[in-house]
Amino acid sequence: MSIRLFLIPIICMLTIIGPTPCEVQAQADTFITRSREPDVSEETLSGLSLLSAAELAERKIWVYLTDKNIFDTDACAVRLAETALLLNEHAALRRARSRGQALVDYHDIPVHEPYLDELRAQGAEIIHLSRWLNAVSVRASVATLTQVAALPFVRKLTPVQRRLSRRPEPGSPRIPVIPSRSGREVFDYGPSAGQLEEINVPSAHEAGYSGAGVIIAVLDTGYLHTHEVFADLVAAGRLLDMWDFVNNDGEVQDESGDADGEQIHGTSTWSICGGFHEGDLIGPAYGASFLLAKTEMAGEEEPFEEDNWIAGAEWADTNGADIISSSLAYIEWYQYQDMDGNSAVTTIAADIAASRGIVVCTAAGNYGGQDWYFIGAPADADSVITVGAMQESGDMWFNSSHGPTYDGRMKPEVCARGDETYCAIPLGTLHTDPLALYKTSSGTSVSTPLVAGCAALLLEAHPDWTAMQVREALMLTADNAASPDNHRGWGRIDIMAAIGTGTSAPYPSGMNSHAGLQVWPNPTRGETRIVCAPPEGIAGSAILEIYSPNGRRVKVFADVGKVGSLLWDGFDDADSALPSGVYLAVLRAGDWRATGKIILNR
Repeated sequence: MSIRLFLIPIICMLTIIGPTPCEVQAQADTFITRSREPDVSEETLSGLSLLSAAELAERKIWVYLTDKNIFDTDACAVRLAETALLLNEHAALRRARSRGQALVDYHDIPVHEPYLDELRAQGAEIIHLSRWLNAVSVRASVATLTQVAALPFVRKLTPVQRRLSRRPEPGSPRIPVIPSRSGREVFDYGPSAGQLEEINVPSAHEAGYSGAGVIIAVLDTGYLHTHEVFADLVAAGRLLDMWDFVNNDGEVQDESGDADGEQIHGTSTWSICGGFHEGDLIGPAYGASFLLAKTEMAGEEEPFEEDNWIAGAEWADTNGADIISSSLAYIEWYQYQDMDGNSAVTTIAADIAASRGIVVCTAAGNYGGQDWYFIGAPADADSVITVGAMQESGDMWFNSSHGPTYDGRMKPEVCARGDETYCAIPLGTLHTDPLALYKTSSGTSVSTPLVAGCAALLLEAHPDWTAMQVREALMLTADNAASPDNHRGWGRIDIMAAIGTGTSAPYPSGMNSHAGLQVWPNPTRGETRIVCAPPEGIAGSAILEIYSPNGRRVKVFADVGKVGSLLWDGFDDADSALPSGVYLAVLRAGDWRATGKIILNR
């Protein structure tokens, strides 16, 4: 099997173990040169050429910026130190597990405020900021966008994509302590028993695990947080925060002006993950704490817009989320070629979230029985847990999306019940029974929160584990791990087996990767600096190997430990330019090794 680490694109980083001052200066010089090169005007406006003035008046536009006004290593160090102070305690602890002492990097530095002031001065209305993408979504006229495109700090403009919603088929406050349950106390799981027994959740509950101390962020439509299934967690103060990124307010339940039923889908997915009402429905992570982000409108004629999802993910990171559960998948403005792990903006953001130590659980999509067939974004990301939908029998639900990704990676990672999964609904949702508070639904939307809830149990059992170790444990203990495929992935999870395993971590943790192998810039257009620093005492001469997306070794550098750092120009050993793609860098010295991804964009 092939499980690959998402190597964090590092521009400048504060870390005790790392490059020498000269090497840091070289990185900064490289970044400064590249960041001040806006795309040509034709490319800058290319995404807008097909839109009329009337359409532009209704659409949001991504404005990608060239830099964050950081042009020397001293300024970089100051900004990183300031950014690190913004992390809350839970977020800092989560990042430390995956990143060691380098808690923040360039991605985390806020967008440069004077650039935003200039955009406003040009007449642009700012909607959302993305520090991860160094971009801002705006509404503006054609005349304003033309002026914005000419600004020296603007790299390119593209439309914020939107799609019509598709619903599944019918059918940082202190975290309160949850009292441990001991012995073999058995809950009355009601109709939710089957979906939990299939993945061994009752045994985990009997062992005392509930997700206590773990923060889960749900990214979905609205949420009826007054439903009886959430009464315990709300009363205990475990609904930590919520935000509506569609309407930019703090209420995620249906409000005046919302489309009917916006809170249905989010209520269902949240209840499957962490609800608790004995005799009806209990989620795997009934003792976890939650952050609720409304990132999508639910009506069939209402569009989703990708900047809401990215804003929600960054908000979840800021508020200390350990896990993101996202029951959404997007294909409408993409082609299958874009499912390569590096093209969709939500995919890029999902990988960045994972690189900050967040376990990202995302739905594979409900396209398996359609012409599209494959997964949708951000399920193609290489560091997330993409979840397929399975029937009670163990067969796949007919519409669960399939792999591989366009670059050949196997998907989904794992599966759980996604056919007739029991969930909570707001009163009046079912026309056949207007008094019903629960129903069954089908789709990868409802299998994903089961896996996210189990990830919380795993983090409770192993609080020192990284996001990648959680991902690996769930995959390697699933029932198809011996022969994974592009239909079931590694199979149906078994949470007790995952809790009982010690992961071998075939890829290094973030800390080890940073200490031994660093890459700037990443993604790269063809020249990237690679710093090779095996730990002291490692026997043997260090060798750096570059592998193509199909696993072929294309470049070898010998004795790199003596060099310290080198420049790779994107050419192979035969001095031929390599095409765009995701390349694997492997640094070996004796029995020690560090690996990481290099994204080559020609």
